[in-house]
Amino acid sequence: MEGSAKWGAHVAIALPAAGFDAREVPASRSAAQRRSQRLDKTDAVDAVASARALLAEPTLGLVQTLEVYDSLVAEIEAVLEHRRTLVAARTLMLHHVGDQISKLPTEVWDQLTAGGKIEARLRRLEGIDPDTCSTPVGRHRLRWLQNFIDQDRAERSEIRRLERLIDELLDRHGTTLRDEPGIGPIAAATLLCEVGHPTRFDRKSKFARWCGTGAVALSSGEGAGSPVKHRLDFTGNRRINSVLHIASVTQQRTQPEAIAYLARKAGEGKTRREARRAHKRQVANRVIRRMWRDEQTRNQPHALAA
Repeated sequence: MEGSAKWGAHVAIALPAAGFDAREVPASRSAAQRRSQRLDKTDAVDAVASARALLAEPTLGLVQTLEVYDSLVAEIEAVLEHRRTLVAARTLMLHHVGDQISKLPTEVWDQLTAGGKIEARLRRLEGIDPDTCSTPVGRHRLRWLQNFIDQDRAERSEIRRLERLIDELLDRHGTTLRDEPGIGPIAAATLLCEVGHPTRFDRKSKFARWCGTGAVALSSGEGAGSPVKHRLDFTGNRRINSVLHIASVTQQRTQPEAIAYLARKAGEGKTRREARRAHKRQVANRVIRRMWRDEQTRNQPHALAA
């Protein structure tokens, strides 16, 4: 199967339940098979390409949706997606609000601060009478912006409610990801939902490769020994990569261990970016170890009951 987390979710649940051995084929693998044959992208070609990808690599992992793996993690994902959509919609509207504020008449613009966040300037409009505008267009824009203030308050309140709900669900899950400096409730929920079953990564190097924090060998002409030159991995799960990057930056500001580690890497001749990538790999290792321990802890009561 390809795309079991989205359009193929229902089939991914039904096939294992019926006793079939269903495997997840990454889209990049089937695309590589299709390109090697120089074939067009059609449903029939994709089906054959997925089969060839599995034949080329029979060890591909089993399909396992979050509903099958853990219904609580699936619930966290549903709430997280709802919050993500609201934040994206609010961000888009605030960009439009900033544009509309810049077009207000001079008599209104003079009462606002030129800089600062859009939200702060928007709140200042609440006490301005639209009739003070010299043009009908200005009055229309000001009234629309004032009406948007209440809508924005409701959206922010709903986003905060969802964040509190995510925190409660994480407490029920028992994850220790929030104990890692720089990883809050949203980052922890993102890790749980994107990773799914953590034991599908049997080594830390596989997890690092999956999330793009593992360095890629730059040259194959270095003999049989370990590669010396590496480059940045531009693939991998960029959402998880971003979570690990934010955690690394936060730890650099507050954690003495991270500060000492980055200073040591700089002393070894690494650039600032190279040192950051090395520290992100360290954070990735700690994250997957936490997830392995959490999974083992959650399964212990079930094992004892059996």
